[in-house]
Formats: sequence, structure tokens, C-alpha cells
Amino acid sequence: MNKKVKMALDRLAELEGAPLAEYRDALNDELCHLTGSELAYIAAMNLEEDVLTMVGWSRSAMEACGIEQRPIVYLLEETGLWGDAVRERQAVITNDYAKSTRPTKKGYPKGHVHVINHMNVPIYDGDRIALVVGVGNKDGGYTMDDAYDIEDLMNEVWDIFRMTLWEGTF
Repeated sequence: MNKKVKMALDRLAELEGAPLAEYRDALNDELCHLTGSELAYIAAMNLEEDVLTMVGWSRSAMEACGIEQRPIVYLLEETGLWGDAVRERQAVITNDYAKSTRPTKKGYPKGHVHVINHMNVPIYDGDRIALVVGVGNKDGGYTMDDAYDIEDLMNEVWDIFRMTLWEGTF
């Protein structure tokens, strides 16, 4: 684990005993800080790996988003690029969203935050994908080092999510 991930974990440890929603928001902020991103989100994957449920977005994403009715539950088969991490079972980096020719690119709805670049990373619990973490709009683009940092951070905090996601407390 590198120094950046350790520092993020230390900051999150200061929130011990805080409400889970506060921890979730801080975690999204740490994902932004860790990767130099403007935006972050966390989505939980159901056991069948065909439905994603948004757990939360970074404050910066929420402030920039102009969509009034934000869906929370997404069928994987209806997702665009951000579902590719599940379909491909690995981190997916799109460093030039506007020029991306991926067949799953669908664009985004009116009012959605502008996406310059994007990376989403599957987080595993054993052999199954439990979470998808996404970040966006990093100056200079994403690398696999960013994906590894996200994996390291999320693997360390996974126990908190495991205990609470399925109880519906986020």
C-alpha cells in the first residue's frame, strides 16, 4: 500500500463512529483526492451481478449535476461505459470521453455533469464483483496506478460496506 492510500485511510479512520452517510461522503471525497479527480461515485452490485445501485456520489459531482430525477438503480444491460468494468471484470479507463469509440458509449442525459475522462474499477468480494467505483475528470488522464490505488483503498474499507450495504443503511 502506498503513502497516498495510507494517508486516505488515516483520514477516514478519524471518522470512526460517525454516521455512515458521513463516512460514505468522505470516502467519495478521498477517492477524488487520491486520484486527482473532480468526480467520484460508488455503486453496489447485486449478487447476480446484473443490477447496480448507487451508494453515493462525491459532493463535487452532486454540485455539478443538474439532473432533477437521479436514478439510483441501474440494470447492467442498460448501462453505458460505466458498466464496462463489470462486463470486462477489470478497470476501464476512458481518457478522452468525447472521442471514445467504445460501443457501450451512450452519452449522458441533459443536466449530467460534463465528463472529460473517466475510470471505473470493479471491487471484488471473493470471485464476485461487489462494488463499482468510478472517478472522472482528472487532469492529464488516468493510469492503472490510479486503479490500483482505488482497489487498495476500497479493499481496506470493504468490511464497512459489507456490513451495511445489504442492511440498507447507506
